[in-house]
Amino acid sequence: MAEIVQGMDGVATPATPAAPVLHEALWRRWMTVFILLGASMLTTLAFTSVVPGLQKIAEHFPGGDSILSAQFVVTMAPVGMAITGPFAGWIISRIGLRRALFTGLTCTALAGTCQLWVDSLGTLLASRFALGCALILTDVSLSSMLGARYAGPARARLVGFRQAIASGGTVITMLLAGYLVQTYGWRTPAWLFLLPLMFLALAVVTFNRRLEQADHVSADARSNERFSVLQLWPIYLLSFVMSMAHTMPSFQLPFLLKENGVTSAILISRVPSLSAFIGIMTALVFGLIYSRFGRLTFVLASVCMGAGFIGMGLAPSYAVILIFVVLEGIGAGMTQPFFASRVLDRVTAAQRGQAIGFMMSAVFIGHFFNPIVIKPIRDAFGIHQAFIVVGGFLVAAAALMAVRAWATRGRPTIV
Repeated sequence: MAEIVQGMDGVATPATPAAPVLHEALWRRWMTVFILLGASMLTTLAFTSVVPGLQKIAEHFPGGDSILSAQFVVTMAPVGMAITGPFAGWIISRIGLRRALFTGLTCTALAGTCQLWVDSLGTLLASRFALGCALILTDVSLSSMLGARYAGPARARLVGFRQAIASGGTVITMLLAGYLVQTYGWRTPAWLFLLPLMFLALAVVTFNRRLEQADHVSADARSNERFSVLQLWPIYLLSFVMSMAHTMPSFQLPFLLKENGVTSAILISRVPSLSAFIGIMTALVFGLIYSRFGRLTFVLASVCMGAGFIGMGLAPSYAVILIFVVLEGIGAGMTQPFFASRVLDRVTAAQRGQAIGFMMSAVFIGHFFNPIVIKPIRDAFGIHQAFIVVGGFLVAAAALMAVRAWATRGRPTIV
């Protein structure tokens, strides 16, 4: 059975066996870091390639609730991610990290560029679903490689850097997509899916079979593990809730801005871009925050996001909304690194793919449910009040977690 050690916050967790030491070339080590961190921005393309064009997509596919139809174009990718997430670890264990990564990158490019020519809403939704499946396989492969090579504070820092780079990719691709939509139409951001082909070429050159063997855990070690990733269900539940809230600036704010008279795709794209930029700054120092506050990092993140959403719902102008987007971005920059760190701190090497897959599944199920949960609130009270309701819920959740942290101080907990 895997050795048990005391982790952060006094939680008993299975020890992760260290990967074999490799004497690899310096260029290969640096290229590995570049791919593991840089390719994290690819997942954001599932959103940035369509969010600035939501209003135009709704106009292109009229009939019924066109707003909800346009939002489903965004959320079908998270559906694919959510369904594939629990199986990503199994796929990796069967075909290996290298092949899983290569397959994910190739399918990402193919599915993402379908937006250029598909003219049926049903076919577009199907291609977006396939895109989500490919992206989650890619992301879980990369996260498993990172978890295999680093541990402890170094891993927490790299997880924060990875989130920062992903958020940086969101800023750049969101602004670029907004320009492309405004100038050339809603289809053109699909050209951004040539990026996975670049990372595929780099990965083919960098990741050889010897490196894959170093990241691999033997079948004997795998069969001896008794710690179940299902014991991490509180982390997965909170990941679901926070991700559902985290998509408010991307999925719902364009329509709040429309009610405020803001219809420019460029102005719309600046809002999630600003949130992502602030998230970058926060994620860069996540290692320091997490080492200081531990599980209370979640309380801090939830308060910032909740207060930001309440402010957006009450804000009288575009400029004031941007101020509260900054506050929301601070909280958003801590959420994903927090949950990833908690998961990686608590699983063994062979369980990384499965554990990260379940977490990513919870995240993207939350993305999918955002339009479904918000629609009745929006219909009953209006889009502004929907932001206030979500913000109030997050502040209340933060208060409950703070009380729980005080009541269980010094005792082992999952979250």
